[in-house]
Formats: sequence, structure tokens, C-alpha cells
Amino acid sequence: MIRQINGYVDLRHVPPLNTRLSADALDALGAVARTVYLNPHDILLGQCETIRAFYVIVEGGVRLVECTPDGQSVALKIYGPGDVFGLLAVSGSYPHPTQIESIHDSVLVAFDGQDARRLMSIYPEVALLVIDLLTEHVHHAHQRIRQMAAEKVDRRLARTLLHLCDKFGRDDGQIISIDAPLSQRDLAEFTGTTVETINRTLTAWEKRGVVRCSHRHIDVLDRAALVGIAENALSAARI
Repeated sequence: MIRQINGYVDLRHVPPLNTRLSADALDALGAVARTVYLNPHDILLGQCETIRAFYVIVEGGVRLVECTPDGQSVALKIYGPGDVFGLLAVSGSYPHPTQIESIHDSVLVAFDGQDARRLMSIYPEVALLVIDLLTEHVHHAHQRIRQMAAEKVDRRLARTLLHLCDKFGRDDGQIISIDAPLSQRDLAEFTGTTVETINRTLTAWEKRGVVRCSHRHIDVLDRAALVGIAENALSAARI
């Protein structure tokens, strides 16, 4: 069940806000924030429902899912700690094109778009941060389109797993366990390929000791090898 608590939120330990805003701006934003608590599989927002706030993920994670007319669901993106989504709400409420659902017990901080817009006129640094974050989203979208068009599947999958390691990885010094429930279908949708191709690629990597897969779970055994694939320094056949 979703719980929301209104009231001052201390943002001094909430990236990326805490590293990019002054103490005064953080206090002002904290005064209009609310904390949102989600259980696994809670739906924060249904597809095409109106979104009026933007969110910063403090703990856990959410994924964006598009529900097709024939009843299928397609996982488009996953957000983890430090990620921000819904920033267009600063220009007014709008129907969000995808469903937003939690993948873990999660803690988010929400900012009403109109409250944030008002503070942007008082604290220019808040406005600049919003612009910078929106620009990062645009660059990321352009990069993803380029990768889908020009890069081989093994590179795209390696980049996806490295990103998930950064967001959800638990590193014991030898193995990085990706603490997010991921099916091969999810990975196929994230990387723009087929489940069969993902299965074939992961099976080859398992045989070479790069990853270890179980039901909806992946352990990365050799991060350096994944980096090599992602940077095209090594081909999948030479791992």
C-alpha cells in the first residue's frame, strides 16, 4: 500500500539534489516535499493518469511499463536510487504515457510541479538543475536510439547490466549481485531485442564465467569482461 507523508524533508542526503544545490535551496525544496513509501508491485501511477509531481528515488526502484491494447505489458525503463523522473510536471500536469510501478520496498521524495516552478523563480539554481536534468534525459534518449540502431546486442546488453550493477548491485568483493527482479523478457525489452537472443547471449556468457543466472536474478562474476564488451574492447567470442 502506498503511504505518503507531507512535511519537511531533509534533502541533505538525497542525491542528486544534495550535490547540486545550496543549503538554502535544499531547505526551500524540503519544505514543499512529501515522502512516498511503496511496497513491491505498488502502482504509483497508472498509464495515462495525470502526473502533477516529479520524483527522486531515495531507496529501491521503479520501472516504467507500457500496457498494450492486447493486454501485454512492455517494460521500457528502470529507475534506481538517485534517479529523477516526471520533471515535465514543472510545466504543468500531463497524462503520463506509461505505468509506474515499484520493484522493491521503495522510498521516493515527491515535489509538486507548481511548487517547484514557484521556487525556480526564487532560486535560479533550482531552475538550472531542472534544465540540466531534462537535458541529461534528452541526451540519454538520443544515445539509446543510436545504440539501438548502430550497436550489436551484446554491447547493448552489457551496458544494461553495468547500469543495473551501478543502481542495484551488491558487491561482496568478488560477485556483484543485481538486486532487482529481472526476467529475460525484461532485458530483451530494455535492450530492444528478442528473448531468444538474450537467452543465447547470457548462456554464452555463463559458460565463460562472466555472469550467473537464475530465476529473475543475475550475478555478475566478471565486471571487467562486461566493460570490455560494452566498450567493444573485447568481442563476445573472445571473453
